[in-house]
Amino acid sequence: MSLAGRVRVQGTASGARAVFHACLGRFTLAGDQPETLARLSGAVLDEELLAARLLSPLLPHPLRERPVWRGVEQVPPDHWLLIEPDGSSSAVRWWHPPAAELTLHQGVPRVRQRLIEAVRGRVAAAGAVVSSDLSGGLDSASVTCLAAQAAARLVTVRVAELDPGSDDARWAGRIARHLPQGESVLLEYGQVPTMFAGLDTGAGISLAGEPVSWVRTGARFADTCRRVAALGSTLHLCGHGGDELFHLPPAHLHSLIRTHPRAGLQHAHGRRAIAHWPLTATWRALADPRGFPAWLAHSARNLRAPQPSPYQPQLGWTAPLRLPAWVSDDAVHAVRRLLLDAAQNEPEPLDTGRGPHTTLDLMRAAGAMIRQAHRIAATHGVRLAAPYLDDHVIEAALAVRPDQRGGPARYKPLLAEAMRGIVPEDILARRTKGNFGEDSYDGLRRHRNTLLELFNGSELARRGLVDDHAVQAGLRTAHPMLAGLSLEPTLACETWLRSLTRSGPSLPVSQGAA
Repeated sequence: MSLAGRVRVQGTASGARAVFHACLGRFTLAGDQPETLARLSGAVLDEELLAARLLSPLLPHPLRERPVWRGVEQVPPDHWLLIEPDGSSSAVRWWHPPAAELTLHQGVPRVRQRLIEAVRGRVAAAGAVVSSDLSGGLDSASVTCLAAQAAARLVTVRVAELDPGSDDARWAGRIARHLPQGESVLLEYGQVPTMFAGLDTGAGISLAGEPVSWVRTGARFADTCRRVAALGSTLHLCGHGGDELFHLPPAHLHSLIRTHPRAGLQHAHGRRAIAHWPLTATWRALADPRGFPAWLAHSARNLRAPQPSPYQPQLGWTAPLRLPAWVSDDAVHAVRRLLLDAAQNEPEPLDTGRGPHTTLDLMRAAGAMIRQAHRIAATHGVRLAAPYLDDHVIEAALAVRPDQRGGPARYKPLLAEAMRGIVPEDILARRTKGNFGEDSYDGLRRHRNTLLELFNGSELARRGLVDDHAVQAGLRTAHPMLAGLSLEPTLACETWLRSLTRSGPSLPVSQGAA
């Protein structure tokens, strides 16, 4: 938006639409593709920030909003960029999380209305054919059932998983039978690319601007986009963001015990029973007084620590941040400096308390993932939409008290009540949830030789960020945590660096170690 020579550039609260900017002389350039700004401004790769992208399970706030190009900056999702007539710029806050004061009963009507508007508005603007993911879970079921009410022709897509114990197929079939106007496409396991496919070339699953956060499933996602485009779809709906919005991460216990003590105790008791947490460790985690800056400093000191036991409560401001054993000492020192510098600047958390902050941090991580996936889908002529990440949907959900939005006693009660009468009743009562763990391990086995070759003279090793032999040793193990945590960020960064090398000299890349 431009008025009297002043320009306002704004994204979305989740970061699914993000604004980047850089300086060219005294003028500010803004856009949604950081690599374009890097090319125009002559920015080079910041290898310290690239090293931070090796963190697992995710890069936290405030480092996530720092692009890997020196001189290119991202506007925080809750700010907009003001460009003055003289070319200078500043960031202005436009979004604050709402006060979480509503009961479940009070919040349901607004969540329902906002979700209806988010889905129907997109469907109305699309062509005659719309497609939607249909995994069998509540998130995708809700989006699909809403789309079925508005679309002239709806194509649902489900990819069969390898795990014979998963009941996703049965639930997806039940939902599909309630959609008489829909066309169901079931892709058997052997019909689609396996996990970790396509990383030898990165073709179609890499972006020039930054490492993508979903290389494990990249080839499968691109295949889905090609298939729905061939069926005539120009809009593909997904349920991403539903987990982040309607499922409470454990850190909410730390906040609930302070804001709503009785509800906090009930939730802590239920979560401890489910997760088998020791009583003493639970109380110690609930009593931890550290603020956000102190937590970042704590994380910096523990980058090489072993992964904590799954039977110990983790109620920190982030999940435990770790670097894999194959990351070089220089890279570890670089990441430690970034975290300590961030802590020294005393950044404000995204919201008051660990639970609300964690929800928004995970929301932004989902927004970044959708932003990347949207660009891949667009190459196939498909617009990817994640209605749960709409600003109005986020605001409606976060206005409900956390202890009523989710909890150990019932799965996603706010979403389930909002979708009553739209989604079949038996789906609303579902308590199980499938995963693609077996798919990941199978993909790792199938593509192990290809992945080993990636680290036979890797770009990351050439920059002094990893030890190739240590990565290869890790790939040869069968440790079940490897595929889901430590490996994927490393593969994302290596695949991205190779894509830059293949693209030629159009983007300047610095040399040397971190």
